Amino acid sequence: MNPNLSSYLYPAMCALLVVTIGYNVLVMINSEEGLHMRNALHNEIVQQQNEINKLEKEYVALSDRAQRLIAADLDSDLLEERVRGVLGLVRPDEYLVRMEDLDRLAMSNSGLEQEKEMETVRPAARYAGLEALLISEARRLEDLRTAG
Repeated sequence: MNPNLSSYLYPAMCALLVVTIGYNVLVMINSEEGLHMRNALHNEIVQQQNEINKLEKEYVALSDRAQRLIAADLDSDLLEERVRGVLGLVRPDEYLVRMEDLDRLAMSNSGLEQEKEMETVRPAARYAGLEALLISEARRLEDLRTAG
């Protein structure tokens, strides 16, 4: 072998080896079966597991409600709550405040005209000051009821 050729062959083989190892490392990290995909799949598995846990809790809660609605084991409080909610029934000594009315009152009380602006406001801030207004309205209705 030519000594001049062997002086170039050894560094070329080392460079080829370095390039081959580097390429394989890049493929190992970035390919469909690489580390990035493994991490992405692991994150997706965690998200799906969280969703499954949430749905299982919801299932348990709904199963409990369904069990209490069975006629043999009927929960009167649950039945009353449901009937009153669906039919909008109230007792004579109660007041019914619908959330739509409360939202409308909060918007008119705060001077905001657009509903989108109210959606961005925190619920506690949205209804601030309405307690006194509702109490005064309840007193006015009570006075009308006793006077009439």
